[in-house]
Amino acid sequence: MTLLKRMWKWLTASSSRAARKGHPDLYPLNVAALAQELNLVDEGRRLGEAGIPESDAKTLTGPEAAVVQKVEKARQDYIDWAVIRLNIHNRDLGRRRLTRETVDQALQAHKMFNRTADALLTGRESLVRRLRDSAVNQLAELAAFQARHSLARDARTPRHKLLTWGLLIFLIVVEGVLNASFFAQGVSTGLIGGFFYAVVPAGINVVVTFFSGKHLVCYIRRNQVRWKIAGVVSLLATLVFMTTMGLGIAHLRDSLTADAVEPAAAALQAMKDSPLRLRDIFSWLLFAVSVLGGGLALADGMTSDDPYPGYGPIYRRAQQAVDIHEDEIAALRADLERKKDDQLEVLDRIIAESRANVAALASLIDDKAATALRLSNALQDADNALDALLSLFRTANQLHRNGTPRPTCFDIRPKLRPVKVPDFDTTADKALLDEDRYTLKTLLGEIQGIRACIQEAFNQRFDVFEPLDAHFPRKERV
Repeated sequence: MTLLKRMWKWLTASSSRAARKGHPDLYPLNVAALAQELNLVDEGRRLGEAGIPESDAKTLTGPEAAVVQKVEKARQDYIDWAVIRLNIHNRDLGRRRLTRETVDQALQAHKMFNRTADALLTGRESLVRRLRDSAVNQLAELAAFQARHSLARDARTPRHKLLTWGLLIFLIVVEGVLNASFFAQGVSTGLIGGFFYAVVPAGINVVVTFFSGKHLVCYIRRNQVRWKIAGVVSLLATLVFMTTMGLGIAHLRDSLTADAVEPAAAALQAMKDSPLRLRDIFSWLLFAVSVLGGGLALADGMTSDDPYPGYGPIYRRAQQAVDIHEDEIAALRADLERKKDDQLEVLDRIIAESRANVAALASLIDDKAATALRLSNALQDADNALDALLSLFRTANQLHRNGTPRPTCFDIRPKLRPVKVPDFDTTADKALLDEDRYTLKTLLGEIQGIRACIQEAFNQRFDVFEPLDAHFPRKERV
C-alpha cells in the first residue's frame, strides 16, 4: 500500500509540475509544502543531534542539496516559460506591424478606382454611344415630324392592346347578341342558332371598320390636303362598307324568314335587285344595329392612338430609344457606384485594420514588458524560497546540536546554477511602434483627399455620358 501511495503521489506531482511550467509565476514555490515534502525540520533535528554537519564542513547536506535542486528546477522552468512567451510576443509583434504594401494600397486607392472604372467604361462605352446615337436620331426624326406637321404637344398615350382587343370583342359580342334576336325568327335552332348566324358578319363588320378608322380614316386629321382627301375617301368607303354590310345582314334575315332554299344566294340577289327593300321593321332594326356597331368600331379605331396619324408611333419610337439609352446609363452609373463603394470599403477596412494593428502593437509591447517583470518577480520569489527553506533546516539543526559548534557553512548562501535570462528589451519595438503611429497619422491625414479623388474620378467618368432628359423629359414618358 505504501508503494502504491508513493507512485500515486509521484504521478500527481509530475502532472502538476508539467501544468505549472507554462505559468511559473502563477504557481510560486510553496515553502510550507516543500518543507513538508523534504521533511526539513525533522531532518535538521536528526542531523543536528548527530552533529552533522561538522562545524568546519564546506559541502551542503543532503536536505540542503535537495532544496537547491528544487529551486534550480523551478528557476529553469521559469526561464523556459519566459523563452516561450518571448517567442510568442515577437511573433505577434511581427504580425501586427503595418506593412508598406497595406499603406500603399490605401494611398493608391483612387488610382485603383481609376483603373477599375476605365476597364468598366471601355467595355460599355461603345454600347452607350450606339444607343445615344440611336436616341438622337429618333429625337431628330420626331422633331422634324413635329415641325412638318406643326405639333407642339406630346403624343397621347395609346390604349393598352389588351383593352383595345377587349373592346373589339365586346362590340362583336354585343352586335352578335342583338342580331341574334332578329335572326332567331328565321332559323330552327332559335336564339342560339341566330347568334352563331349573326356573330360572323358582326365580327367582319367590326374588325374592318375598326382597322379602317385606325389606319385610313384617321388621315382626315392630317394638315396636308392630299392626306385629308385620302382620309375623306377612306371615310366614304368605310361608310359604304358599313351600309352594304348592314343591308346584306338584313337581306340575309329576310331570306331566312322566307325559308329560302339558299338564303345567302337569295340575299345577294335581293341586294342586286332592290337593296333598300326589306320585308319588315325588324330587318331595318337589324340594319341599324349593324351600322351602329360599325360606327362604334370606326370611332374606337380612330381614338385607339394619338388622333394625329403617325404621331403616336414615331413619338413612342423616340421615347423607347431614349429610355433604353438612359436605362443603360443608369445601369452604368450603378456599376460605377458599386465599384466606388467597393474601393471606399477597402479603404475603410485598411484604416480600421491599421488602427487596430497600432493599438494591438502597443498592447503587445506592454505585455512583453509585463512578462519581463513577471519573470523577474518569479526568480526573486525563488531566491526568497531558497532562503526560507534553508533557514528552516539550519535553524532546526542548530537547535538540536547539543552544544556542538554551529557550522560556518550555515552562514553562506549556496550559489545557484546561473540561468540565461531572455532579452525582453522593448526599445526596438517602441521605435517600430512610433514609426507605425507616424505612418498611420500620415495616412489619416491624406484619407479625405483620397476619398475626394475617388469621388472626383467617379464624377468625371460618369459626366462623359450626358443624359437626354433635357430633350425628352422623363416625366412625360409612360
